[in-house]
Amino acid sequence: MADIDIKLDTSEAQRALSDMQKQIPFAQASALNDLAFQIMRGENDAFSKIFEHPRPFTLRATQVEKKATKSDLTAVVSLRPAQERYLQPYETGGDHATNGNQGNLLVPVDIKRDPYGQIPRATLKRVMALLSARTDVYIDKARGLVWQRLPEPKRKRRGKAGSGQGAEKHRRRLLLRFAPNRPVNKRLGFAERGMEIVATRGGQALADAIQRAVRTAR
Repeated sequence: MADIDIKLDTSEAQRALSDMQKQIPFAQASALNDLAFQIMRGENDAFSKIFEHPRPFTLRATQVEKKATKSDLTAVVSLRPAQERYLQPYETGGDHATNGNQGNLLVPVDIKRDPYGQIPRATLKRVMALLSARTDVYIDKARGLVWQRLPEPKRKRRGKAGSGQGAEKHRRRLLLRFAPNRPVNKRLGFAERGMEIVATRGGQALADAIQRAVRTAR
């Protein structure tokens, strides 16, 4: 009975596999960075659904803080420091973030608001400057109100001296009030959303990265 000796030259395959092995860290880093930017976009898109009329500043809150490399297979997605200050309570719970005011919230009453329902920064600076100068704006500390004195009417006042009490109310305007701080009533879900994106899209991101690595190896 004749024997058949079978041999294969695997040297080329071994070289290809060796080249492929060298590409694996690149594929891993590429997949991690792809996921990191998917998470960044997903988080920023979610803010437009969580908050009513969010500022563009808030919609750019998420960043890829650190990209993965072949030598360091870790990518980091985080909130930018300026936005994290006021968004963190929505992630971990607690009261709204405030700028001083003994922890109180500054609520606009009869003052110009921007399209997002908030006090424009320039307007707030102007009001604070007026408060410092003690001119036509003053604080009713007992009730936590900020008033603006209005100019005296040009027409002559008539009636008894005591009748001016009612007119006094019309010569000032309530601009702002300090309201007690309170817990946030929305949930950011930043960490959970990011992990969900990793769980649902991680496999595809790695498969795509391996395909790119194979093409590169060729």
